[in-house]
Amino acid sequence: MMKVKYALIFDALVLLVVAVGCLFNMTWVYNMLGISHAPDNVYLCQLLGAAVFGLALQNWLVRKVEDVERLRIIFLANFVGHGAAFVIFLALKLNGAGDATMWLAIGYTLLATLIFGYFLDRPQLQPNRA
Repeated sequence: MMKVKYALIFDALVLLVVAVGCLFNMTWVYNMLGISHAPDNVYLCQLLGAAVFGLALQNWLVRKVEDVERLRIIFLANFVGHGAAFVIFLALKLNGAGDATMWLAIGYTLLATLIFGYFLDRPQLQPNRA
């Protein structure tokens, strides 16, 4: 069984790589998403990078929290965020946008959605009351 800490660390590292790519090397984002190289799209990619960096930082900062119940809101945020990204990426790809790297984004966001959904749905231990 995967520990919560390792899921948060792994997701933070993946999101950090994506954020750095969005902030400093927009070409791969343009190609993956199938958007034009227009000058205004630079800001769009940088804004995306800033948002993804925030998610990575969030996951990194809560990685040492031991109380799983306190992490439920983080699990919910990750579940919804990765789930929405999965749906959007899949819809883009099915409509013919982007290149082959889009499948990596689709696969990762699906995997992350399932992992955080698993942690979100884990049964919580109830104290015994006699």
